[in-house]
Amino acid sequence: MTISRIDQPQKYQHGWWVRYFEYGAKRPVAQKFFSDKMYMGREFSYLEAQKFERHLKEKFNYKDRRQPEGSPNPDIRRPKIRNKANKTGILGVQRSRRIRPGGKIYEAYIASYPIAPRKNKLHVYSISKFGERAAFRLAIMARIIGLSNYYDERYRLKDQFED
Repeated sequence: MTISRIDQPQKYQHGWWVRYFEYGAKRPVAQKFFSDKMYMGREFSYLEAQKFERHLKEKFNYKDRRQPEGSPNPDIRRPKIRNKANKTGILGVQRSRRIRPGGKIYEAYIASYPIAPRKNKLHVYSISKFGERAAFRLAIMARIIGLSNYYDERYRLKDQFED
């Protein structure tokens, strides 16, 4: 559910755009534009947009449908663990060939996970150093630990008894 502000002076469009997306959908199920001109001002059009948003939340049972099982926040998608498109079978873990500064090519498993919004961290585990199976398992563990740290830090409740 989003309410976005649209200001396009060249097209004389000013208003609020309300869109409702089903969980995982790419296109909105319902949407409506609230023009400032039609509702006699920016504030009044925003109030109408909020009213329409409440209507959509009731109509589509927003609270129950948006909450993925076990997710700390209803608007955050739960991270996938497996993905058929990934050759390793684990999302965020890949096998690749890398080049050392000296020019030597080596194979490794790379684990990637978010550390902040729009920032990722990589851990590289060499197959020649750890072996195929151990490098793969280390990469999986690095991703799991990294994801748990990110989500714990992001959604941790503040301690009431902290001095």
